[in-house]
Amino acid sequence: MSFYFDLKILFQSTSVLLALFMIILFVSKGKKTPLLYSYLWCQVIVFIWSSSHIFFLFSTNLKTRFITTCFEYIAIVFIGPSWLLFCLIYTYSKILKKRKLIYLMFLPSVLVYILLLTNKYHHKFYYDFTMTELVYGPVFWFHVSSSYLYALIGTIILIRHSIKTIGYARKRTFMFIFATIIPILANFFYVLNSTIGLNILPQGYDLTPVSFSLSLLLFSVAMYKYRFLNIVPIAYRKIVSNLSESIIVVDSFNKIDNYNESFLKTFPVAENINTYDDIKNFTHYLKSNCAPTAELERIINTINDEKSTNYEYGDIDMLSPDKKSFRVSIQPLFGKKQDFLGRIIHFNDVTEYKELLDEVKEKNAELTAMNQQLSEYAATVEELSIARERNRFARDVHDTLGHSMTLLISLLEVCNITCKKDAEKTQEKIAQALKVAREGLKELRRSIKGLVPENLKNSDILSSIKSLIDDFKPSGINIDFSHDVEKVNIDPRFSSVIFRTCQEALTNSLRHGKAKNVTIILRANPKKIELFIFDDGIGCPDLKKGFGLTSMTQRVKDIGGNIVFGSDGESGFNVKLVIPLDHVD
Repeated sequence: MSFYFDLKILFQSTSVLLALFMIILFVSKGKKTPLLYSYLWCQVIVFIWSSSHIFFLFSTNLKTRFITTCFEYIAIVFIGPSWLLFCLIYTYSKILKKRKLIYLMFLPSVLVYILLLTNKYHHKFYYDFTMTELVYGPVFWFHVSSSYLYALIGTIILIRHSIKTIGYARKRTFMFIFATIIPILANFFYVLNSTIGLNILPQGYDLTPVSFSLSLLLFSVAMYKYRFLNIVPIAYRKIVSNLSESIIVVDSFNKIDNYNESFLKTFPVAENINTYDDIKNFTHYLKSNCAPTAELERIINTINDEKSTNYEYGDIDMLSPDKKSFRVSIQPLFGKKQDFLGRIIHFNDVTEYKELLDEVKEKNAELTAMNQQLSEYAATVEELSIARERNRFARDVHDTLGHSMTLLISLLEVCNITCKKDAEKTQEKIAQALKVAREGLKELRRSIKGLVPENLKNSDILSSIKSLIDDFKPSGINIDFSHDVEKVNIDPRFSSVIFRTCQEALTNSLRHGKAKNVTIILRANPKKIELFIFDDGIGCPDLKKGFGLTSMTQRVKDIGGNIVFGSDGESGFNVKLVIPLDHVD
């Protein structure tokens, strides 16, 4: 008899120590989730059941035995609904949202326990309670029936869930079902043994707590082998709490398993998110607060897809509460046998990168516009340069050819008159005409190259004008030149304009005015340069600027000077040129 008693104590003590060890282990190592809490509650029930049964075996009087029985039944009456609650949490049942049903599920156990405590007043739980015999009443049988019903419903829920799941999820569900059957059978045989004397086990042997301890071992194996309670240890090692990326881990049932600190700081809605919440609540928040794009829809559909095993990434733009941009990547998690466990979703804040990219695009657009403007400006400058050069060349050619051709015509007219009377004089005029033609050709070539006139190349303005006068003497025109410029150093730019003005004026006096006498006066002081040209030609009753006068005006205007043409309409033509020097550096 002593051997059987010691064996009972050994079984119950083993169950107590194992339950206590599992409680300590899961409290210190497990992830704090509703599933863990429900599992720990089952562990506590086993601990209370086994430890109370030990005290029950050592009880020596009826009062102590009833007290220990009451403590033992705290666990016994609540093990059924506690197991059912665990099954509901494990399978993410929608019933959990209806708290009244959860409270109602525990109500029968509460009533049964109250009737146990008050048994001496009604004797409905025990008809008879002695040191040697227990006679059970209807409340006890109601308790047994309801407990088996809870266990059966929980097992059915696990079986249905295993049909829908794959891989590790199905294997661990089968292990839970097997672990559940053991204590149910042990308790069933104990009840039969104690009520109808079936004698399957030695009298008084209740192996139900011990069988629950064995079940706990199977739960532990499921935890470490099949990732029970969470999909860690695979996923959690990849989550570092101080990462700048916002990370959320979703299991194969689309339930939120974990998230890091950055996720809490980045998304305000995270304060209302708990582990084992459906991920669709978060994706609905994303859809409501992000810019609607096809890429956003694709990402949300991938997150919500329980069977998605493809790596996906894309960009989304948050509009509220703060405007931010994220690069989202969805990475599937697989077990050792490539069973799908869940997904890790990364939200990498790329707001600064996007802003810089937008700024670069904006700058590129500005640069493109500026390049377009510069191209247009360059084309305009090129056209203006071409026009300016064309005008310069036209003026130079006009002045050079006009000057040369006028002199040639005058010389040829003289030759035409003297050729029959004075051959020697005719030969002289032909020689002069040849010289004028050569000089004119040389000046034309210099104009094409954009160089200054030959007369100005190596001479000052006075010498150039005197050389110009000498060129006109063979034509028979009388030119009087006076000047007062010795104390002023005339800029070469001004010298060129003065020379060209004199050249054009003398050409016009000879060709158009038929003048016999021309007077040129050049005066200069530190404030201004003045040029006066007068002739005694036929005059100009209606002054119309041709190319020559227009060119003269443009040249003077380019250097900031002023030129005036005048005629009384009957005889003579005059030119007045003024170049201010007080604004010249």
